[in-house]
Amino acid sequence: MHSFLSHQPLLANKHSCHHHEHHHEHTHEHHHEHHHHADARSMDKKILKISLTMTFLMMLVQFIYSILSNSLALLSDTLHMFSDVFALGLSFLAIIATQKFQDEQKTFGYFRLEVLVAFINALTIILSALFIIYEGVYKLFNPENIDVKAMIIVAIMGFFVNAINAFMMFKGANLDNVNMKSAFLHMMSDLLGSLVVIIGGVIVYFTKIYYIDTILALILSFLLLRWAIKLLKQSVNILLESSPVDVKSIKELILSHEQVQDVIDLHIIEITNKMFVATLHIKVNITSIAEFNELYKELSKELLEKFNIGHITMQPILANS
Repeated sequence: MHSFLSHQPLLANKHSCHHHEHHHEHTHEHHHEHHHHADARSMDKKILKISLTMTFLMMLVQFIYSILSNSLALLSDTLHMFSDVFALGLSFLAIIATQKFQDEQKTFGYFRLEVLVAFINALTIILSALFIIYEGVYKLFNPENIDVKAMIIVAIMGFFVNAINAFMMFKGANLDNVNMKSAFLHMMSDLLGSLVVIIGGVIVYFTKIYYIDTILALILSFLLLRWAIKLLKQSVNILLESSPVDVKSIKELILSHEQVQDVIDLHIIEITNKMFVATLHIKVNITSIAEFNELYKELSKELLEKFNIGHITMQPILANS
């Protein structure tokens, strides 16, 4: 496989001169790195499986107790945990899709599945966050008693589950991989969510001011809403096949080569995170195929290094034809 025809998302590689390496093997000398990446993925899969199970079980416990203890802050933290379960499941699915699924008709594999699930995930979180905000406003005007002890105990359990998962990912997972990085960031944000609920619970326990719980729930929901809207925008942009990089800058880079006279029909799309594809025609002033091949190699290297475009298809149009 040529280095400019990657069918996988790019993986950061500290040892690479241009800081990017494809997941699959290009040449024999990359054989060792290919195995390293495969091993990293199976390690990531193991960590994700443990994290997913723990987070899912903790989410169920939190959900039941948020209803029993009547804590809205705990319910909004449960919602945050639900988004984690979705994100971890998505990362897990992406690794399985990369390793297992193959279909001749799916010429770019199953990577778009990530984006589709992220879109659905963002929509459900926005609806849930709006529900919590509605409930929060209602409870501000109609305060109710909360079983604060249950709320604090369950939030502490949630905090420890998140802390263990985040530590496992930090120590064992390949955080250069954007897939694992996003799962790790989810865990860290949920860790903060649990911490906020614990602090809120302690304040309510000592002051008996129950609306503090509602205010914390509203703050967490607005933060969640902001994150979900950002995710929705990202996934919609990918599904609408917007260019992930500045088209004007790409054209400028290509036209900076003296053999290139014009760039025609340039398309840049993002299949999934770190998987960019470019197709274009270039009007060139060249005399041989060998000369075009040299130009192609040079442009491919520059587009990979500067814009993370790993799959490039370029057709020459002779200027004098």
